Amino acid sequence: MLFYHFDMLDDFIETNSIDTLKKEKENIEQIIKLYENKKINLSSITTNMVETASSIHKKNLDNFYDTISSLKKLFEDISSIEVLASKLEKNLNETIALYDKDNQNNKNEIKANLVEYNRQRDSLLDTILQFENKSIVVLNSATALTLNKKVKRDTPILNPSSIHKTKRIDIELEPHDNNTLIISEKDQKAYLPFFYSDIKSIYESDKSSYQTLQDVVNHLYVLPLNKFKNSTLARFREGFYFIREKEKGSITKALDLGLELMFQYELNPIIIAACRNLDELDIYLDCLEENELYDFTCFEIKFEILPQLVKNTKKNTFFS
Repeated sequence: MLFYHFDMLDDFIETNSIDTLKKEKENIEQIIKLYENKKINLSSITTNMVETASSIHKKNLDNFYDTISSLKKLFEDISSIEVLASKLEKNLNETIALYDKDNQNNKNEIKANLVEYNRQRDSLLDTILQFENKSIVVLNSATALTLNKKVKRDTPILNPSSIHKTKRIDIELEPHDNNTLIISEKDQKAYLPFFYSDIKSIYESDKSSYQTLQDVVNHLYVLPLNKFKNSTLARFREGFYFIREKEKGSITKALDLGLELMFQYELNPIIIAACRNLDELDIYLDCLEENELYDFTCFEIKFEILPQLVKNTKKNTFFS
């Protein structure tokens, strides 16, 4: 179908074009389904990259950044494909309805729809071609970066006896918000602030994984410091999961924040994990930019430094 002018459409409409339009609609529906599946596959590849980020060697940092940036562009291309395909489907539905109702009296409107349809279809095909050409290179790069990497993504703990025993707050005894972040070199753990309502909600929605409220705290809000050892990649990972898990945002927005925070060297990645919502993170980033961290009051930040390190350093090593 290549109709750009009204005078090319008269014969097409007169010769009962309805079957052709319905076949074209099937083609568009197949494209929509195909790119829904491609988006799922792309999400899986991206998530795998994020999960293995901590094992990426520093010499591959630039390649990691470029690949993640390119993956983000692929998601944007798929979104454009989905929007264009949906518009085409809507156009065909309207055109078929006009044709079924009265193709002679609605001829001019049908012709206008078909002209617009073909213009938009060209845009769709161009976008698909760009996506397919880029995706081969990007996915090969992503595969190379994650090849033979062991995934260490935290998963819900099904055996509560395996949860570490360190406990600073007894949530069962003291059911309230925790407004203090403790970064403890002594315990080699970070104790994150939390809202009691969040703990209760997680527990009630997943009792198969957590036997008590304390299990939720111990698993999700007490983290090993070695998780943040590679600060650059940790900032990306925590920014990504901040949007995906805390804000329930799109994977594109998650990549945006991860890439934005990745090279903010003054930002401790533990702070990203500690912020309970986007407002808190935005306030902290503003305070950090203005070098006025004393203005940050969403939660208190405490460091527990080993005695022998106090004499040798004046700053926490996790701000590198």
